[in-house]
Amino acid sequence: MHSCYMFFCILVCRSQKSCWVCLHCGVIQCGRYVNGHAKSHFEQTSDHCLCMATDLSVFCYSCDEFVINDNVHVCCLRDYLQDRAEGRQVGCKSKCTVQGTYVVPKVIKLANGETCQLHCAGLRNLGNTCFMNAVLQSLGNNEEFCKYFLKRPSFQLDGSASTHKYDTRSNSKPDELLLVEELRKVFIALWEESNCMYSPDSLFSLILKVVPQFRGYQQQDAHEFMRYLLDQLHEELCRASCWTKDRKGTTIVSHTFGGTLQSDVVCLICGSESQKLDPILDCSLDIPEQFLYRRKGDRGPNCTLEGCLQSFTSLEHLEESEWYYCEQCSSRQKSSKQLSMYSLPNVLCLHLKRFRFTSFLRSKIDIHIEFPLKALDISPHVNQSLIKAKENCLYDLAAVVVHHGSGVGSGHYTTYACSSISGSWYHFNDTTVSSVPPEHVSSCKAYILFYARRCNKNNLVINNV
Repeated sequence: MHSCYMFFCILVCRSQKSCWVCLHCGVIQCGRYVNGHAKSHFEQTSDHCLCMATDLSVFCYSCDEFVINDNVHVCCLRDYLQDRAEGRQVGCKSKCTVQGTYVVPKVIKLANGETCQLHCAGLRNLGNTCFMNAVLQSLGNNEEFCKYFLKRPSFQLDGSASTHKYDTRSNSKPDELLLVEELRKVFIALWEESNCMYSPDSLFSLILKVVPQFRGYQQQDAHEFMRYLLDQLHEELCRASCWTKDRKGTTIVSHTFGGTLQSDVVCLICGSESQKLDPILDCSLDIPEQFLYRRKGDRGPNCTLEGCLQSFTSLEHLEESEWYYCEQCSSRQKSSKQLSMYSLPNVLCLHLKRFRFTSFLRSKIDIHIEFPLKALDISPHVNQSLIKAKENCLYDLAAVVVHHGSGVGSGHYTTYACSSISGSWYHFNDTTVSSVPPEHVSSCKAYILFYARRCNKNNLVINNV
């Protein structure tokens, strides 16, 4: 492909460096740091502002910067050039996107005979930002959560709606940086620009301004990023009256992911009991100790998600340093503690603690943990009041974030998500989106699991949040 570009460039100025093709008329000329013929071409015909380099990146002379987000026409041209360079049969792939092993069609036919469009846009990796892409794809495949943002107008801090162009990068104060608006733009791209690639650079630039730990190009923890994202979204939405006009303090974040954890502490001397309720957006589950040092090939029972949940809600005898201060005994006494779910979220987010930190070592527990794709029953781990109220405790897996690799500060994050439209599973690996069978999802080493509650009277009612 490079030799093809250079051949045409030689016909113009005999230069073999920095060849650019005009996407409007197809003329191939040299860049501004050679003889500047491509820029001269733009100055003579101002509407011919887009050109493509030999690395297939696109530059806009009007904006004087590279184009981050591709449309379907650019993707089609790039596929054409790649096919021709590698000797494959040339053909436009605008009707479907071939990425990875499987083909992801844009339009599918449902069981009732109707056709619908899939939303399988990939996200550009901005330099070790796969941790962000994995979380965004997990949230972006939650249809009800996304539609809440898609139905809302442009977000303003004072709660007013605006249809004017909004530029996050012009803001400098942390309390003026509107994460909600940038996330809304990402969701619009994921749901309306099917099978195209989108770059969340504006969202990431905003996050870097207020969270220094995410700066640089080192790998970050996807769970930490998810918690920051949800917490910040909730705070901003609480300040926006037009987005949270029905129930004070309740946002789409808390209504989707919010639950309540009950902690029961019992004094083992006098039997007095103390209860405490804590709001949660996710549950971090320890992996049972018996599996921490298991090596590949060791025999024994398999580690399961149910076992991790059982360990999370089992009765625990507290260490002396954690003894409960009993008011009846007027001193710290031996005590036990047990956790249970007091109220269930509509989307249950389960974080598996795969990373271990000690004073000398940081390691990953790289074992497979079995988890169900359908009908996860939470009833053994909930408060008895929910059982009496006959609350629905069944959950189906909606998405799972996977960490590939053995290092804490290295490796790669991808996401598996189930389409609410087709019911099929897809693998989101940055810009690559591929269809996968359910067995492939079951065999992955999950890090964060998103379970959607089965429909009942308490499910999401978007217009009332």
